[in-house]
Amino acid sequence: MSKENLGLNTTVGIACLGITHPHTSGRVRAVQRLAEMGQKVRMLGAADESPLLKPFCEALGLQPRSKREILDDPDVHVVYVHSKSYEMADLSIEALEAGKAVLCEKPAGRNAADVRRIADAVERTGGKLQVGYCWRYSPAVDKMQEVIQSGRLGKIMQVRAHGGCSHDEADTNHMKQPGDIGGAMFVISCHLFDRVIHHFGMPRSVNARITKFPGVMGPTSREDAAGAVLNYEDKIVVVDFFSWDPLPWLETWDITAYGTDGVMSSRPSPSSYKIWDNGKHGHPEGWTEWSENSFPINWASKKTIYSPELAEIGNPVFFDRELASFMNSIRTGAPISVPATHALKISTLIEALFTSSQQAGTEVTL
Repeated sequence: MSKENLGLNTTVGIACLGITHPHTSGRVRAVQRLAEMGQKVRMLGAADESPLLKPFCEALGLQPRSKREILDDPDVHVVYVHSKSYEMADLSIEALEAGKAVLCEKPAGRNAADVRRIADAVERTGGKLQVGYCWRYSPAVDKMQEVIQSGRLGKIMQVRAHGGCSHDEADTNHMKQPGDIGGAMFVISCHLFDRVIHHFGMPRSVNARITKFPGVMGPTSREDAAGAVLNYEDKIVVVDFFSWDPLPWLETWDITAYGTDGVMSSRPSPSSYKIWDNGKHGHPEGWTEWSENSFPINWASKKTIYSPELAEIGNPVFFDRELASFMNSIRTGAPISVPATHALKISTLIEALFTSSQQAGTEVTL
């Protein structure tokens, strides 16, 4: 079924395999909003071994089901995989083999080997799978990609990128799953590396230091701060990540590209960008600034009975845009915006950063 486009007249049935990720409710509500607007889409239940399944389904108005019921149901066209990281690959592969299209929450597994298994299954089955890097759908990200590709900044040879983990989530169990590449420097920083690779491609090598400071933030969290240099043939991208960001949204998440004819900075939420032009590419010399909304809804809102460790996501914007992109792909055959092959690059890059750090910052070739 997932090999064929569903067309515009099919009522697309969606069900969840795994509900413990804090993004699950946001994506379910995005589907329900579409249905309320008269779109041909509906939720057809959720499955999980977790005791949180019952309160989750009660709160979202869903039917608890078994994994087998969902995979065997011909009315379920799409599966949302929102499990713990160690189950993501197995569940995604089972769904693909059952003929379902899949939206798998990032980072799509514990490590690059898991994501490679998913990518191989997509190729083997001919199915459709999108990885849930939802922050990609900020208009500031689209604008930065447009500006970079247009040549407006001239020759870009230096990039700075920063991200962080808020709400003390770096010390939650979600950031300490067994077998994961790392903690916050994997589960959260992958959003930053999604953007870096999206804009600039894969580097040829990396040098990194990923640090846990003894006695500073307690013994159980995995990383406190990280810095890395991504080496390209024609530029360097300097990345840093902080596990204890004091700000609650994505205010500090910034990528700045420095070119010979201009400079551009952008952040995903509150979505904004700044561009300085030297006047050589049809734009007047000086600064252009844009902000989507000065008062956005909080990204993370509150903990719930079905999301007791991490706050569920309150801001619907990214999920609505992500769902629109995914629905367009499965209905019309448009390219998947974030395929498993891209997610594999992200996990491969992060693994190389940890390898470099373990070798005191030695250059690791990709």
